[in-house]
Amino acid sequence: MKFYPPHYLLLLSLCMLSTWYFGNTEPQSFYFTILGLSLIVLGFVFALNSMFRFRKAETGIVPFSKSTTLIIEGFYKFTRNPMYVGMNVFLIGLLITLNNFFNLIFVIIFFLIVRNLFVLKEEVQMEETFGEEYLSYKKKVRRWL
Repeated sequence: MKFYPPHYLLLLSLCMLSTWYFGNTEPQSFYFTILGLSLIVLGFVFALNSMFRFRKAETGIVPFSKSTTLIIEGFYKFTRNPMYVGMNVFLIGLLITLNNFFNLIFVIIFFLIVRNLFVLKEEVQMEETFGEEYLSYKKKVRRWL
């Protein structure tokens, strides 16, 4: 079985939840809980909106699948990787909500996995597939935010 970013997101989210369940964590303040939950929702919005744009364009959404359209609308105007940004924002929201600083390690691990195993390789694939169009887009829009 091949692992993709949503698999890593689920696995690391479960790790974060286990530190809350088995750990000795103080309850989070109301305002930080609201902030954390808001970031979780924002992460979902980023990721889902981007997924719908892929579906609408009828292009490959699975990493390294064949891309037929370069998507540069919506959140793609601000970041070249809104799905991954959304997943990271989700984890940061979970980190804040669970109030366990140890969980920061899982956020960092997810970021490094996505960056090293997916983003850097996908950028090469996009350059090969879309050439100058992607290079021009890459000059205008940052990888993250």
